[in-house]
Amino acid sequence: MAAGRPDTRPTVPLRRLFLLTLLTAAIAFAVQATLAVTDPPLADVLRLLVTPLVAGAVVLAWLRPYPLAGRLRLAAMVTAAMFLVGLGL
Repeated sequence: MAAGRPDTRPTVPLRRLFLLTLLTAAIAFAVQATLAVTDPPLADVLRLLVTPLVAGAVVLAWLRPYPLAGRLRLAAMVTAAMFLVGLGL
């Protein structure tokens, strides 16, 4: 970065990141509750796959003002983390 030129990269405010975390958790809880109530065939597989994908999609959609590469990276990290939590690791 050149001297005297402000940094133009967007940053995620901590408040927005916290609200996004709460929203993602609420949606993941709703997906889990829906799967528990409906008890579809292969419910364990659906819980393991659908919840992380929904959480990643929420992150991808709610960080729209930010660059696509950063949103994709964060969505992939959230999806992987939710998948590992679902495995119990």
